[in-house]
Amino acid sequence: MNYISRVRTLNPIAVKRADLTDAGLELTDLSDTNPTRHGLFDPQILDIIAAHLPRASRYEPHPRGPWPARAALAERYGGDPDDYWLVSSTSEAYGWLFTMLADPGDKVAIPSPGYPLIEPLAQFHSLTTSSYRTFYVHPSGWELDTDSFEETITDNGVRVVVSVNPNNPTGAYVDYSIIDNISQHGLPLIADEVFFPFRIDHGPEPKRLSGNETTLTFGLDGLSKLLASPQLKLGWIRLSGPSSVRRQVAGALDEIADAYLNVNTPVALALPDLLDLADSSVARVTARLTSNLATARTIFDITRIRTTYGGWMMLLDIPPLIDADDLCVALMEKAGLYVHPGYFYDLPDSTLALSLLPEPQVFEESCRRLGAALAVIAATY
Repeated sequence: MNYISRVRTLNPIAVKRADLTDAGLELTDLSDTNPTRHGLFDPQILDIIAAHLPRASRYEPHPRGPWPARAALAERYGGDPDDYWLVSSTSEAYGWLFTMLADPGDKVAIPSPGYPLIEPLAQFHSLTTSSYRTFYVHPSGWELDTDSFEETITDNGVRVVVSVNPNNPTGAYVDYSIIDNISQHGLPLIADEVFFPFRIDHGPEPKRLSGNETTLTFGLDGLSKLLASPQLKLGWIRLSGPSSVRRQVAGALDEIADAYLNVNTPVALALPDLLDLADSSVARVTARLTSNLATARTIFDITRIRTTYGGWMMLLDIPPLIDADDLCVALMEKAGLYVHPGYFYDLPDSTLALSLLPEPQVFEESCRRLGAALAVIAATY
């Protein structure tokens, strides 16, 4: 077996970043979406988990996770407690679902542009991906390329459709009408909705894809985004769709979950109380996102900032003057800034993806340095 073919080689930008930091250069990471590094973690979380530690002394595993935790999820999001499976992360959830829904050599339909996570997860399960595209129209935002979507999901090799609602990094919410289209073709849907509550701009009222009764759907969510706490390592799958197939699917999920039993017991037991912090956490993070987006709009030409409706990222278009890798290296060396080029997400090289999570003063100062550096580069070329 060729083990190397199952993993990706390091990107040259990442290699250069490592070299510069090893040499002592301090970089401001404008792509960093780790909320625990931006003052967004709620310290009450630790007290809540600590209060549940005595109950965690006994190991009482269940494939779907503790019933009180699942009951709390059903109360917040709908459905029945038996519709939920606790997982250690949405990445683990993808792995379970790929195992259940596809065989080696099959295809997974994924959105493009998109975050580069699903492809390697699929590859680890000997699957391939087939992309359906969205296109950008300024200033209304992103729209689904319906021809591309239809062509992709009618590919004989496609066994499951992934939809990220809202998309990362475009921030576009998904039109609910895709549910009917997917249902007509009899495909299951993985609806990744970890960013759903983070609305940062006005637009059509979004609707969750999870919980629908039309097509077999696996809704993914978790505390990583909801509580700005990726270190808690707790997510969940919500099963919905026609009752005629749900029982068989639930049994298969139980079998997979029972083989792993990965969920951390103290966090799972604390989940009902942790969910009480969700609304305040979402409000705090959303305020940061909207404030930083407004700052960016005052610093950069507003026509260069792509419309975004949700999520934790913004996209900045820049003049296509030099190679994307060369630009990113120049920004590290000359401005002390690390950014992600568009091609990381299947976007044009002349697009930069920036995190909206940094503390406001840091974000503003970094954006001004970025604007000045881009002006120098533009004058040079």
